[in-house]
Amino acid sequence: MKVEWIRRNGGAESVSDITEAVSSVSWGGSVSQAARTAEISVINAPDDKNIGSLGLNIGAGDTVKLYENGKMIFFGEVQTAEKLARYGTVTYSCTDLLAHLLRSTANYNFENTTAEDITRKVCADFTIEAGMIAESKAPIKKMIVENETVYDIIMQAYTKASRQTGELYICRMDGQKLSVEVKGTVVRNFVLAEEYNITDISYQETIENMVNVVKIYDDNGKQAGEVKNDGWIQAYGIYQQAYKKEKDINEVTAATNMLTGIEKNVTLDGINGDLGCIAGNAVEVQDRATGLNGIFWIDSDTHTWENGTHAMNLELNFRNLMDEKESAGEEEKL
Repeated sequence: MKVEWIRRNGGAESVSDITEAVSSVSWGGSVSQAARTAEISVINAPDDKNIGSLGLNIGAGDTVKLYENGKMIFFGEVQTAEKLARYGTVTYSCTDLLAHLLRSTANYNFENTTAEDITRKVCADFTIEAGMIAESKAPIKKMIVENETVYDIIMQAYTKASRQTGELYICRMDGQKLSVEVKGTVVRNFVLAEEYNITDISYQETIENMVNVVKIYDDNGKQAGEVKNDGWIQAYGIYQQAYKKEKDINEVTAATNMLTGIEKNVTLDGINGDLGCIAGNAVEVQDRATGLNGIFWIDSDTHTWENGTHAMNLELNFRNLMDEKESAGEEEKL
């Protein structure tokens, strides 16, 4: 693991390799929180010549880069910084540049466009460089947003696209570029197995988010259809939600996608981690003790480097779920 600290003084920029002063690094993210984070623990030893020569005066707004095996895996800003007069370690919390999209809001009235064009438009307006943007080619007749975050605007658009394409999407930062990718890529050439790299694993089932009946309504509030799962209703009683028809979206497909059965979640600790094991991707797991064997989707991840060891904590899901966002503005009526 290599750690760089970038600080700016006016128009000048200086880059320092501070790896020798860093005792541990934690890097992680989740599907629901969107922005990836990093925490670096830095040795505070002002009398140590090797540490003192680095001139570590890390401040809020400075940039931190993380590299593993020569690849940059994180580019983000220091959110909080503290100073210590005593020896010890100081932990700096950093967030990648997706934080700007989560904390900046805007109003738009989009017509006859697509999710990818909406994404490029807001990126241009907020001087965010667009990287690889998933091409849905799904038409959006009208989408009105008022005082919504840039991230929510993008995900509202891709939520509408998802209902037409059947694909799920996720936003990520690739350095300083925003990318929108199809969610659920399986980590290649890597397996989490009890005899190799799993150190602990737990398995949980819950019906807290169950939906087994979805009633479909038209623009006038009249019921226009229904989808349900009779087996779930018989076993657990009724858990019902409503769906309002949308322009150019198959209402039965959209309502069916809202049905949610028993959620099965796995928490896994492992060593010798893989950089592909990040929120939004999928990974193969083989564990005889719990009977888990197959592909699971990563809801959240935390990677930690300390004392030469790369450890992972993953929250896994049996289902591939998107961070769906609904727009308040109605689409043009049929």
